[in-house]
Amino acid sequence: MRRRFRWYMVLTAFPFLAVSGCADPSSLPLPPPSVAPAAQPAASLKVDASQIRPMYDHRLLAVDLPTVVRVAMARNIEIKEAQENIEASRGVYEGSVGAIFPSLTPNITALGIQGALSTTSGLALASFTHFFPAAAIEWIINPGQVAYNVIASKRRLEASELQDQAVVLETTRLAAVQYYDLVLNQAQVSVAWRAIKEAEELLRIERLRLKTGTGLPADELRAEAARAGKQQDLLSALNGFYDASIALTLTLHLDPTVMLVPRAGTMKQATLLREDLPIDDMLTTAVRYRPDMEAVRALLAAAEADKGATTWGGLGPQVQAKGILATQPPAGRLADTEYRQSIYTTTGGFNWSLATFGRIKSAAANMNIAALNVDRQLDEVQAAVVTAHQASLIAAKLIPKAKQEVASAEEALRLTQKNLQAGTGLTIDVLQAQDAADQARLRYATALVRYNESQINLLAALGLIDPATVEGRPAPLRILGHSLGPTAPE
Repeated sequence: MRRRFRWYMVLTAFPFLAVSGCADPSSLPLPPPSVAPAAQPAASLKVDASQIRPMYDHRLLAVDLPTVVRVAMARNIEIKEAQENIEASRGVYEGSVGAIFPSLTPNITALGIQGALSTTSGLALASFTHFFPAAAIEWIINPGQVAYNVIASKRRLEASELQDQAVVLETTRLAAVQYYDLVLNQAQVSVAWRAIKEAEELLRIERLRLKTGTGLPADELRAEAARAGKQQDLLSALNGFYDASIALTLTLHLDPTVMLVPRAGTMKQATLLREDLPIDDMLTTAVRYRPDMEAVRALLAAAEADKGATTWGGLGPQVQAKGILATQPPAGRLADTEYRQSIYTTTGGFNWSLATFGRIKSAAANMNIAALNVDRQLDEVQAAVVTAHQASLIAAKLIPKAKQEVASAEEALRLTQKNLQAGTGLTIDVLQAQDAADQARLRYATALVRYNESQINLLAALGLIDPATVEGRPAPLRILGHSLGPTAPE
């Protein structure tokens, strides 16, 4: 008899052990490290949106990258939704813990009698009203099912917290990339403005040559057509800038009629990770520090606990205890006195059904789906790391070549313009040189912006990006024996 009592006490205490023991300190993820920014290389891009008129009057806001990230952290809707999901998961967890304890059902009964009443001494007239309070305490528990439910809800709470971190990471990445897109579109507008000025200067020269008799009407028409084409390019560039501004306001949860422009200054090439870091180390880091990877692992643990809860719920023992404390009138007498009654019942047993096996099968399938989600997330994380790393390497090689192309193209344009003024050059040569210079400027701006975006994407793919990293305030980091930060100058 004593052994059975001890076995019963172990089963009933198991849920309490699950609540206190499901958070193992050794299994908690390490805090994500920070990454130090590199010393800025020589490549840079002038940022100036003074030529761009706002979409609507008096609705223009100049921003820089740190401001964009801070506003995104404070106002982004996805971040707020993820925080509410945490509260919802916490409520489910607290509800599963509350299922361990008995429920209390207080009630009150009103009894009113007017007229004849049968008693032991015969009929009697009665007119009275009595209130009889009662309270019932009921405890129905399947120890194994409750324990696994607590574990599953705890794991889902952990997953929601990790998903919140993943949303913050993705919002930081998206806001930074959209800011760089805004800078790139501003550079395209600047190139279009400069192209228009060059086209207008060429048209002025051709008209002057035509008046002096050294030019041809066809050259003037070519210059006019080139200016019209550059004006169309400017309108297209402005529309692209407006689209980039609207996309950024959506991430920042701002009024889309407010046009965001990059703050005037210089955007420099931002190297956030060493380019010689082995790809295997980066893949290992991503698997370890990406919060979305940890989230799917937590969801897998929750699915495993769900299977255990389903199995125990259908096959395990159930214990039911009920106690009632009530007052009521004695039977067969006038209700002018009350009796106080206490009733206690305890039962234990099983509730077996063939439907349980179907539920167990469904829970096992859900657990397998969760395992497949872990594999899918792993593939996506590794692909994101490789993609961002390769984009960073290619963009780093493009920047010096694009810079050299700009210098050569602008010098060629200067010489052809000089030859045209001297009468030794042709208009078509100047037009071709202008197009080559415009394309070179755009390629340089694109390469520089794409490099910075690839560095942001690579940090996000590794799970190491945060607002401090984007603002350039992190500490150096070493993982797996390799420094992830830039090499210190000698």
